[in-house]
Amino acid sequence: MNLGIKDKIALIGGASRGLGRGCALQLAKEGAKIAIIARDETSLLKTQEEIRSFSNVEIFPIQADLSDIESIKTDIVDKVINRFGQIDILVTNSGGPLPGSFFSLKDGDWSTAYTLVLEYVIELYNLIIPQMKEQNWGRIINCTSLSVKEPSENLVLSNVFRTGVVSLAKTISKDLISFGITINNVCPGAFKTDRAIELMTAKSNQTGASIQEI
Repeated sequence: MNLGIKDKIALIGGASRGLGRGCALQLAKEGAKIAIIARDETSLLKTQEEIRSFSNVEIFPIQADLSDIESIKTDIVDKVINRFGQIDILVTNSGGPLPGSFFSLKDGDWSTAYTLVLEYVIELYNLIIPQMKEQNWGRIINCTSLSVKEPSENLVLSNVFRTGVVSLAKTISKDLISFGITINNVCPGAFKTDRAIELMTAKSNQTGASIQEI
């Protein structure tokens, strides 16, 4: 497939595992230069080597935590701009928040989930969209969840804040299209990722059913 994005600069969150890693691999196959972000350096460098095994695209691994809002500009965006000069494609993707029902959560769980799922997206938009406007081109892809259409049981934090990501994207999309910038929300269902296994383990502990049964 040729999507016409060869040599475009892509910034991908949570890119060392799961769906973020999948996005990084496919963008590299399309010839995009990629900046991959993850907290775990070992898995980040493993993804870098995997991409290098089949592609000669330029890869810039950045060990960083997207939930550290204060450092997003200096530790991520500024570094990518300094390396590549611009950001053409933004893939927002992060780990999911704590599973649980509304009545099992504590006050601090809500603020943590807001930062982990929605606040970092707002910060990236504020930092990257003005530059996309200047170049009259940009692509933003939000990896959310099928739960934005039908809330999932025992995932109230994810249900609330991932829906917020979709609502934000829909709200600003019409303002951005005149600048050649599009926003799309990808709403995946069940994939066998580390996050999915984590959720199945939590449900297993809660119900007594085996992970295989779940």
